[in-house]
Amino acid sequence: MADKTMKERFKGLVAPIPGVFDGKGEPDLGMMERLADWYIAAGAHGFFVLGSQGQGAACTIAQRKAMAEAVVRRVAGRVPVIVQVGAVDPYTSTELAAHAKSIGADAIGVVGPYYYSDRSEWELIEQHKQVDEAAGLPMLLYNNPQYSGYPTPPGMMVKLREAIPNVFGSKLANGNLGQARTYIRTLGDDFVIFIPIDMMLPGMLIGVNGSIAAGAPVTVPEAGVQLIEAIWAGDLLRAQRIQVLLLEHGNRTAPLRQYGRRTTFEGLRIRGLDVKEYPRWRTKPMSKEHLKLYEDCIKRLIDELAPLSAPKAAAAE
Repeated sequence: MADKTMKERFKGLVAPIPGVFDGKGEPDLGMMERLADWYIAAGAHGFFVLGSQGQGAACTIAQRKAMAEAVVRRVAGRVPVIVQVGAVDPYTSTELAAHAKSIGADAIGVVGPYYYSDRSEWELIEQHKQVDEAAGLPMLLYNNPQYSGYPTPPGMMVKLREAIPNVFGSKLANGNLGQARTYIRTLGDDFVIFIPIDMMLPGMLIGVNGSIAAGAPVTVPEAGVQLIEAIWAGDLLRAQRIQVLLLEHGNRTAPLRQYGRRTTFEGLRIRGLDVKEYPRWRTKPMSKEHLKLYEDCIKRLIDELAPLSAPKAAAAE
């Protein structure tokens, strides 16, 4: 993949693979490997490991390394893997970045250092430079103001890219279409932007490269894959129908938001994956009524997607 541009290498539905545990807070590496295979079978175009969905910030350094190794090893080059190495301090991030390089990750993701949200611009740039020096890999900036405590506006991203040529793009965790277009206009059409899946159809038409898709595609990844591949194929009517299905699924499952990340746990189990623990803290058990609602919603989305699958290529005569 070395001869491909960043926009060709890192695109489409990039699965933010959940970091799952064994019921005692230790990584379930066997299930991590199974999840990697499951997302690839669903058509995922890449992985984002140890971000918010991946529980990176809730794990020890040793746990993060073990989980990254499990995914990279299992993926074995089938699709690109981005390992998120951001942390409060630069030393943790540099250790994780060097480790990501050593195990063959294709890129690193870096959320801005969190908790100490009063850091100066100079300090933030220097921490990112320190991480880059440890890895020398393509770097995706993980712009997540909700968790880091501050945004990384376009002007700041320009400075980071000038200081670190390995910076190739950004995940806008809660980005909208206007923000996405502002970043692309400011940083150039070669800058890779990922936004939430619920804006994918209009987003890709204005230059967005894909989605590191939380929400429905975590438990029904084929929905995100089919949406993006329909856009790539220029089948905008089919893409529109799938986009609407995802939005309607979000509306139907709105009552489940009270359970937080418990929805990922239950959703994966509904899909037949025997996850023992997710996230790495106690969550409120889902009521029988809400569990039934979730099962019905997932089944309905899968059933509604079936007739919208990409048409089969005509057999050669």
